[in-house]
Formats: sequence, C-alpha cells, structure tokens
Amino acid sequence: MRLEDFHMLKVFLSASASSARPSLVIAALETKGFARCEPRSASPLGWFGDYDGNIVGGLMVGFGMALTGACPGTVLVQLTTGVRSGWFAMIGAVLGGLSYPRVSSYLRRPCPPPAAGAKPKLTVHSKLGIDTNTAVLIYEATCLIVILSAMVLGPRGVAMPLHPLSGGLLIGAAQAASLLLTGKPVGVSTAYEEIGQSFWLLWNFVFRRTPAEKTSRPSARAIVFGGGVVAGAWALVHSLPNTVLPAVASPHISGFQGILGGFVMVFGARLAGGCTSGHGISGMAMLSLSSIVTVASMFAGGIGLTMIL
Repeated sequence: MRLEDFHMLKVFLSASASSARPSLVIAALETKGFARCEPRSASPLGWFGDYDGNIVGGLMVGFGMALTGACPGTVLVQLTTGVRSGWFAMIGAVLGGLSYPRVSSYLRRPCPPPAAGAKPKLTVHSKLGIDTNTAVLIYEATCLIVILSAMVLGPRGVAMPLHPLSGGLLIGAAQAASLLLTGKPVGVSTAYEEIGQSFWLLWNFVFRRTPAEKTSRPSARAIVFGGGVVAGAWALVHSLPNTVLPAVASPHISGFQGILGGFVMVFGARLAGGCTSGHGISGMAMLSLSSIVTVASMFAGGIGLTMIL
C-alpha cells in the first residue's frame, strides 16, 4: 500500500487475469449442466446506492490491510510462516466473523426488488453490450500491460525466491479447480463468517436451548478451503524452506493495531460480499461490476490510510 514494492500487485493481477479464461470456459460448460458459475452481485446496504455495501466494505478492507499488512487470506499464510503480527490479525478477523452475523441485519435496509422479468446486468460486458470473449481479452491485455509496466518502471523491491507471475498462475489454477470441482469461486473471508455462524448456532443450542433442527446449519466450504490454504503453506514451508524469505522481517505491528485491522478487514469484507480473493481474483476474473467497485475501494482505502499513518 506504500507503493514501494509491486510484488503483490503482480501476483494479484496475474492470478485474476489467468482466472478469467477458465472462468469463461466453465461458464460456457454451465449451459451443458457441468457447473454453475455466477458473476458476483452487488451488496447493497440501502444507504446511498446499489453498490454502497461494496464501497463501504471495500474501504474497510483497505483500512484493515493497511493496519495489518495482510488480507483475509494471507493472514492464514502469516500464521503458518511464523509472522507474529498474523496472530493479532487473526484474532481480530475471528472477532469480525463473530460480530457480523449478529449485526448485519441492522445495517442493511430493505431494498426495492428488481422489476419483474428484468435480468440484472452484473458484468461490465453485459452493461456495455460487449461480446464476452472480447471483454475478457481486453481485461487480460490490460492486466498484462500493468504487470509489464510495474516490472519495467516500478521499484525493484526485495528479491523473491518465487517469481510473482508463477504465484499468480498457481492461484489462477486454484480458481479453475474450485470452479470446476465445486461450481464456486475461491474466497476466504466467508470462512470467518462461517466460524461466526457456527459459534452462534452452538451458543443458541447450549444457552438458549434452541433445537438444532429449527436453525439452519451454516456451510463449512470456505472453512475447508481456508484449511487447504494453511495446509498448502505449511507443506511449502517444510518441503521447500528456501521459498520463505528470512530477509523479509515481520512488519512492526502492535497487538492493538493488528486486532483492530483484522476486525475491520473481515467485517468490511462481509459487508462487501467478498475480499481480495472473492472480489479481487474471482469477481474481477468474471468482470463483475460489484468486484471492480469493491477492489477500487480497497485500494483507495488502503493507500489513503497508509499515506495518513
């Protein structure tokens, strides 16, 4: 967020761009019944517009990233690789996941239903009337231009054992696998909400004696995916320890700052309906309007707060 090292930007854009083509192919398979892949819809709060939840939530995610030096997904990797601040961010993230299910209904105002028979235009190409293949090609070319510009014109930064494009392509492969095997795009922040939902389900069962059959059981798909992230990071660290840079010191983040940042980041991600993985990689790859608004808000919030701190 300090614009001093564009390594993560290269990873992010290469992951999103490499996910766009598989997302297009799998969306085509949907018509034949093989998978179901829907663009991300808006997350309205009913405050000031259709995308107000994406804007407010995206800003909060950016604030949290500036405070913690991580996103909801990389917090899990920080824990695995021994980054001390990751524990503080994780505590705040779990608290955010616990809080959101309890207060979300109070934050969202009723929104008017869409007109009968009207199909919402959720993507850039549907909004502009552009052919899907053409729109994906333009997006991939734009990402490539930004990546090359960052490599040529950007600061050198710290040398990494793994090239950012390699990491991005691996993340894109994970996106394709998730879409093909589960019909769902990747996303991590949902896992924290699932933890919160499971906690309150257990709380109501134990202390309020609410029968389990009268409450809907939350999904655990995102929690399982998060566990896979942890397992993958652990396997990499222990099998190829040279891929972890000892020269990169843990960010100097206080406990309060880490917990606050983790809370704001996850709470905002749930308001927006996704985080850097759900919107930034999956949603952007499908050219979802809500994801573009959310990611722009993330960067605006993160860069803005970093300049103030």
